[in-house]
Formats: sequence, structure tokens, C-alpha cells
Amino acid sequence: MNKRTRVTLSAPLLACSLAIGPAAAAVWAATPQALPTAAQCFVEPKPGDATKSIITGEGFTKATKVTVDQTDGPGGVLITVGEDGKFTVPDQPNGKYAATAGGTTVTCLSGQAAQDTVNKNAIDAARKAGATEGFTTGKDLAQAGNCDAKPQPKPLAQGLVADTAAMKAAKEAHDLAFDTAFNAAIKRYCTD
Repeated sequence: MNKRTRVTLSAPLLACSLAIGPAAAAVWAATPQALPTAAQCFVEPKPGDATKSIITGEGFTKATKVTVDQTDGPGGVLITVGEDGKFTVPDQPNGKYAATAGGTTVTCLSGQAAQDTVNKNAIDAARKAGATEGFTTGKDLAQAGNCDAKPQPKPLAQGLVADTAAMKAAKEAHDLAFDTAFNAAIKRYCTD
């Protein structure tokens, strides 16, 4: 192939790649990606004892040691994180706490800040689940030759600890992520 033919053929390809760049990026963004988990810590009132709190943490590296210190008092404890990345410290005096592991300190949230974080976690988990389920379902249908399929999301799993408004937002996030990922899978696997 001579130089003139290569330039003539490559110019339309270059223009096409620039034109579909944002569309390709949108499809790639809809493809489920691994999200990093961040360590979180919460202070909750102990049921039946107004003077005590329960400190819980999640997203920590399994089997590591975490120091849970009371930042507004003398309390503190060293605990080992479970295989699931979580820990629980019951019967701590009421106060403000921080959890430190591997040189990183996380402020333990309480009250409305804790509830807002739990709500956000529920919405994020639903969005991630919807994207994963939607992409997998769309891919399976596309590979089976059903390229005209429409998304039909599965219902959310029960047991989220978010409030009613967050549950509604989580369902909407799940369904939107499912639809987007489903359509991306159909487009990806049904394009010749």
C-alpha cells in the first residue's frame, strides 16, 4: 500500500474515532467498574443504656488491628478486624471516636452524619448492583441473539438500613444503572 492510500484511508478513521469518542466513553463508563471501598466508622447509641455507645466500622483490611480512641475523653480500645472487613466495639462511653489502622485515621460518624452516610452507602450499593446486573443480563441476552431485548430490572434485595427517602433513591439509582448498563451490553455485543 502506498503512502497516499494510507493517508486517504486513515483520515476518515481518525475523524470517525474523534466523533465517536464521547459515545464510546459513555459506554465504557456504563460498564461495571470495580469501586474502591473506603473505611467508615459509626457511633450508635446502645439500646437500653443512654450512657453507652456501640462503635462499628467497615471497609477495613481484614485481620488488621484497629485502635478505636475516644477523641473527647480517655476511652480507647484495640480490636482486630474480622474477615468481612468489619469490627464492633460494644459498651463504650458516649463520646466522639476515631478509628486508626495502618497510619490512617477515620473519624467515627454519629447522629445525622451517620444516617446520611448509611443512606448514601445504600444508594451507591444499589447503583453498583444495578449496573452489574444490567450489564450481565444484557450481555447474556445479546450473546443469545436477542438484540431487541428491553431492560427489566430485578427488585432490590431487602435489608438495607437506609431511611425511606434513601430507599426510594436507591431503587431509582439501581433501575437507572441497570437500564444504562443493560443497553451498553446490548450495544456492545450486538454490534457487528
